[in-house]
Amino acid sequence: MSRRRRRNRTEIAPDAELGLAWYSREAWERLRQVADDVHALDDTYEDWERQALRAIRDLESNGRPIRKVPIDIDALLAWCHEHHRRNDSKARSEYTAQLLRQAAQGGSSVSK
Repeated sequence: MSRRRRRNRTEIAPDAELGLAWYSREAWERLRQVADDVHALDDTYEDWERQALRAIRDLESNGRPIRKVPIDIDALLAWCHEHHRRNDSKARSEYTAQLLRQAAQGGSSVSK
């Protein structure tokens, strides 16, 4: 008999600001070298950037505020190590959300 895993889905307030991990070209190349899920990443920076910008446009056209959250790969790797996490999409999302919360509390800057 197989068990179904129940996913914890967090409800997000419709006016909640969302953050999108934002990579420079150099950071993207480095991410592709160190990610545990490189197979899930776009092959090129241009492909990633095109899809990221499309996601921003789609969310903003639906009235969802979104912030670009610059990601420093060395800081991401340190965070993953400190939290005993693999460098995968789930960890990167959590790290991005943490940076967005810190920015909201005045701890760092993120761009619009």
